[in-house]
Amino acid sequence: MSKKDVLERADIEDIVTRFYQVMLQDPIVGFIFTDVAKIHLEEHLPIIVDFWSDVVFKQKSYQGNTLQKHLDIHQKMPLKPGHFTRWLYLFDKAVNDCHQGENARLMIERAELVAKSISAAIVKAKRSEMTLRL
Repeated sequence: MSKKDVLERADIEDIVTRFYQVMLQDPIVGFIFTDVAKIHLEEHLPIIVDFWSDVVFKQKSYQGNTLQKHLDIHQKMPLKPGHFTRWLYLFDKAVNDCHQGENARLMIERAELVAKSISAAIVKAKRSEMTLRL
């Protein structure tokens, strides 16, 4: 199968849909979305497609706060580095299975940046909750 770059919103919809089909069944991270965050896929997918459309096509359609949503989830259930590693693996696979090129690379690079940023924010929040006692 010939791979093409991510050239239109439909390509992003395809990637996101395939990603969530696999990820929601994943034993390492799936439960975070189904049992902890309790996402409603019909509502969630267009929001995530908007996010990635903004990343790739600079559309300015995403209105959410990605960091805050993940910090809220972390309050319910501690997110660990392994969760982000697995999420990235599944996301990379969803992109690379059907796409290659500049925009596909951009999506993977941004996914890594998002995972690192959220992970760092969680560490920072933990640090600020710590009390030093002498």
